[in-house]
Amino acid sequence: MPYFRQLDELEGIPVINIQIWFDRKLNSVDGLCFSRSPLLSVYADMSTCCEEYASNDKSMLELVFAPCSPEAGSPLNWIAKPDSDIIDATMKELERLFPLEIGPDAPEEKRANVVKSTVVRVPRSVYAAVPGRNKYRPSQESPIENFIMAGDYATQKYLGSMEGAVLSGKLAAEVICDKFMGRAERKGVKEVHSSVLTKQIEERTPAGIAMEKGRVSPTSYGGGQQGGFENP
Repeated sequence: MPYFRQLDELEGIPVINIQIWFDRKLNSVDGLCFSRSPLLSVYADMSTCCEEYASNDKSMLELVFAPCSPEAGSPLNWIAKPDSDIIDATMKELERLFPLEIGPDAPEEKRANVVKSTVVRVPRSVYAAVPGRNKYRPSQESPIENFIMAGDYATQKYLGSMEGAVLSGKLAAEVICDKFMGRAERKGVKEVHSSVLTKQIEERTPAGIAMEKGRVSPTSYGGGQQGGFENP
């Protein structure tokens, strides 16, 4: 069905999520911070901005490590590297972001040390926002009765993000309400681009991480994986 075939034009790219617990409280802000680091796109101190991790004495940073593969624009395939390499690279960047609190140059009385850390790989976290992709994003309403599409990849004003997923869910709920109420004025099913209709269907190899022969991992098939990962 062309409605679903247009999803083939949206290429999933990986993202690594990192959590690091420190033995001291960092001088952080209450909110999500966009980073000037080439490796860490955004981060937040969850001990400051999340009730579940609230603490006045110790920080827990949650960070998005991206881009992390050549497909996403990184010179290195970070997602296939061991956790230790990823954490080491992250700490080097944090030394630049928190020079007075993290790293060997920070005063000893203020220096924050790592207590523990986790690395979560998601090989198909978001679609690649390259030029020309918007026309392939499906509408919330589909050609199948009572099948409604929701997700950050669906048609809405944001790119692949939590905000986009929430807005898409809201738009999907509106479609359901309009159908239930019998409202005639709906946006309907978005027209599928002509390039999808004329394109020959080809079998595609699932994107993932190259593993050793016979070795199976959730990450190989696009699922997230936390811990227990070593470079093949």
